[in-house]
Amino acid sequence: MPRTKSFGKRRCYFIPKQKAEEILDAKTNNASTSKKKIESAAITVSDADFDDRSIVNIIIQMNIISQLLKNIAKCKFCNQLDSLVISEDSGSRRGLSVNLVLQCIYCGQATSTMSSDMTNGFDDINIRLAYGMRCIGKGNSAAKTFCAIMNLPPPPAKFERYNDILLRSLIKVSNESMRNAVENTVKKNNSNRDITAAFDGSWQKRGHTSLNGVVSATCLETGKVLDFECLSKYCFKCKNKNNKDHTCEKNFEGFSGGMESDGILKIFQRSERLSNV
Repeated sequence: MPRTKSFGKRRCYFIPKQKAEEILDAKTNNASTSKKKIESAAITVSDADFDDRSIVNIIIQMNIISQLLKNIAKCKFCNQLDSLVISEDSGSRRGLSVNLVLQCIYCGQATSTMSSDMTNGFDDINIRLAYGMRCIGKGNSAAKTFCAIMNLPPPPAKFERYNDILLRSLIKVSNESMRNAVENTVKKNNSNRDITAAFDGSWQKRGHTSLNGVVSATCLETGKVLDFECLSKYCFKCKNKNNKDHTCEKNFEGFSGGMESDGILKIFQRSERLSNV
C-alpha cells in the first residue's frame, strides 16, 4: 500500500501596515539599479505625454486613401462628389518622404504636399529611419532591404549624412542628461560635490583587439551616467585622401585594453572643469 501524507490547513498571518511598508522599502533598497530605473521611469512617464496622435507615423496603402476620399470628399472648385484621386509624384521623392498629389478628375484642379515635415532641411521621416537603423546596429543596406520588403520607397541616397545630424542631437541630449544627473547626485549627497562614482569600460569587439572603446562614469547611488569618454585607434576620414580638412577621430595609441584606464583618467581630469565635482 503506497504511503500517504496528510496536509494540514495553511496558516495565515496578519502583517500590520507599518510592517508591510518596511518590508517593501527593504525590497526596494535591495533592488538592482536597472530595476530602480525602470520603476522610476514608469512613475514619471504617463500616457499624457503621448496624447498628440497627429504626429504619429503610419503605413497605409495609397488605394485606401483614394477610396476614403471618394466616399467623403468633393472638389471645392467644381463641387463634384467622387471626383478626387490621390497619387504620388515619383519624380519628387526624397527617401521615404513622397510628394502626394490630390487631383479632381472633372475639372483637373490639383494640389500637392510632401508626406513629412522638415527639420533643418531634412525630412523627419528619413531622420527617424536612420535613427531606427542605428538603434538596431544596422545601416543603409538594412534600410534598403526593409523598405523593399515593406513595399516602401527606397531610403535617401545620401543615407550616411543623417548620422551627422543624429550625432549632433545625441550629443546635445546626452550632455544635458549628464548635467542633470550630476546635480541630482550632488543634491542627494547633501550638496556635497565630492561624490562617489564607478567607472567601467566596454569595447566594440571582444578580446581587447577592438579599434573602438568607451568608458563611462556612473553614480553608485542612482546608477545614472555622469560622464563618458569614447576612444578610437582608427579614423576612417584620415584613410580617405579627399577628406583633408576634418577632425581626426583617432584619440588613442597602444593596446586596446589600456583604453579603460586612459578614459578614466580623462574623465577624472575634466570633472572639476565641466561639472565642478
